[in-house]
Amino acid sequence: MMSPTDQDNLLRNRLLLVRQMKVTEDLLSCLLEDYTLTVEMKQEIESERTESRRVGVLLDTLMRRGNKAFDRFIYALVQTDQDSLALSLDKDRAHPYIEARNRARQLCSNPQSNAIGFSQNSHWQGPFQYMMAQIMMSGAGHAVSSSIAGALVSQPTDGLCSAVDANYEDIRVALNEISGPNARNIMHIQVLPSTNLHLANNLQKVYPISHQIRGRALIINNQKFHKLNMFRDGADHDRENLKELFQQLSFEVIVRENLTAEQMKALVKEESLNPGHRNADMFVLFVLSHGCHGNIYGTDVEKVSIDEDITSCFSPENCPALMGKPKIFFIQACQGELKGRVYSPDSAESDAISEIDPTMIEKMKELQLGDKEGFVPEYFNRADVVMSYATVKGYKAWRRTDLGSWFVRCLVYIFSRRAHSEHLLDMLTEVNALLTKLETSGVEGRYGQLAEKSDTLTKKLYFFPGAVASSFK
Repeated sequence: MMSPTDQDNLLRNRLLLVRQMKVTEDLLSCLLEDYTLTVEMKQEIESERTESRRVGVLLDTLMRRGNKAFDRFIYALVQTDQDSLALSLDKDRAHPYIEARNRARQLCSNPQSNAIGFSQNSHWQGPFQYMMAQIMMSGAGHAVSSSIAGALVSQPTDGLCSAVDANYEDIRVALNEISGPNARNIMHIQVLPSTNLHLANNLQKVYPISHQIRGRALIINNQKFHKLNMFRDGADHDRENLKELFQQLSFEVIVRENLTAEQMKALVKEESLNPGHRNADMFVLFVLSHGCHGNIYGTDVEKVSIDEDITSCFSPENCPALMGKPKIFFIQACQGELKGRVYSPDSAESDAISEIDPTMIEKMKELQLGDKEGFVPEYFNRADVVMSYATVKGYKAWRRTDLGSWFVRCLVYIFSRRAHSEHLLDMLTEVNALLTKLETSGVEGRYGQLAEKSDTLTKKLYFFPGAVASSFK
């Protein structure tokens, strides 16, 4: 809910707003884009016959939309040139927005201004991209001046109204896109440009970003397991969604598929020696496969230890080029007990190996796949590492055969909507919050999933999407 102070502010100014405010398409679209409003709410407001009724319904709705809705409303007023109303509501909050907008307009009239900022192919959407959109449309190029960068300091950095806040409508919107009846296997991904560039200079608290390409993002997708006559349906959608996401986050994306255990080990070792890491800010590895108890399986069903064969390759002694830089490992695979496949009306299956060929039984016993306690590798004592598992120890990671894995879809959804303003660990928490809303049915009841993360980061990690290298100097 909106804070009592902000609610009182809206009530005290309600008559003024009803008389003077214009509920324009631009204003509603602004509030829709940052999830302050849902599509249904926007349609309800637009269905009112008079302007005063539209204003009244909008104000009543805003009071139910969380503690960030008031700030977003003020910015929407500024965006639609209703400055006097914004100032009447809260001068302290309105002034920075007005100043930033005016500076952007000033830049539009001076294309030769000292330009740094956002890359040309960024997507200019969202409430704080108003001045950026003006720059693009004005023909001033694909950059913003240092004066605009200074204006960004005033933008709140606590993120948009979360799609996983305690608000049913927001959760429903997110779940519909991730796993609803009309969900698309290739998700709509549009990463917003950063609204918190001012944080990049706080090197004591934020990892430095200094390269146009943030780093290499290696995706290993094991989909075909010939020895078990198994195919990880939906994994190709995970691959494509992750590829698009990290490309928009300014990574060089490398995809390798259907590798045996030895091929995986060799590839990871080769990657750790890649000289490109010297000119990178971080490294990302995403493994999509079957797995259990601290291991990932190659397509030959031989185990690859997450700790010994993957993460240890990027330790300071084995990969000095990444020393002091974030190394992020995402593991989309089961980490728990072996069960038969569980099908539900939404075609969910797990990434635990099932329907085992009789010739592989001894191999499975050797790997102790039935141990209910499970195992997550003991964290090695090295800094600047994030381990993000699709599921907690001892449990399965579910995957929609028609859409892809739950974890990947939740991650892509949250990252594409939050990376412009939130740091990595906060986004992973939101991924988990959204993941817990999904469930599937089986003969033994209903099943869910909970992700797990651990880290030894020493600073906050922001991706600063859309910002070019010169922005950080």
